[in-house]
Amino acid sequence: MRSLIVAVALLIPGAGSLAAGAVVAEEPGYLFDALRLPKYRMAWEKLVKDVQPTPDWLLRFAKTFDGVAGEMKPATVEGKPGRVSFVCKPEDCAGHKFAVLFDAEGARAFGALGGANTAPAFFGAPNAAQQEALTKTIAPGDAAPPK
Repeated sequence: MRSLIVAVALLIPGAGSLAAGAVVAEEPGYLFDALRLPKYRMAWEKLVKDVQPTPDWLLRFAKTFDGVAGEMKPATVEGKPGRVSFVCKPEDCAGHKFAVLFDAEGARAFGALGGANTAPAFFGAPNAAQQEALTKTIAPGDAAPPK
């Protein structure tokens, strides 16, 4: 679909800005937006299956996409682009947070479950640099993603 939009934009004068807007519109704003897109949804579902035991609030969010979720922020880990976000337990975000790091294509996801007083547990086999990015996302105050 994207290539069709770009092809049409090249043929129609003045449509270039329309095509650029369509591409930008595909980028999700928040985690619940991203999970409505198949490329993120599949990686998310695979990741959440590994979270055992899965907290009730995370199960609810995984089914409904309704909850306290963070903005999808760009993150560069080991020179590779990705996007990082989080979801947390309602009314206790600092204490119970699940961070997720997607690769640039959204095909693979890594996660960490933790909180202000709990060391993170990692899921999806993230390497040390990915673990650091996830830990910063879980940190109280949602620290800026790695650059």
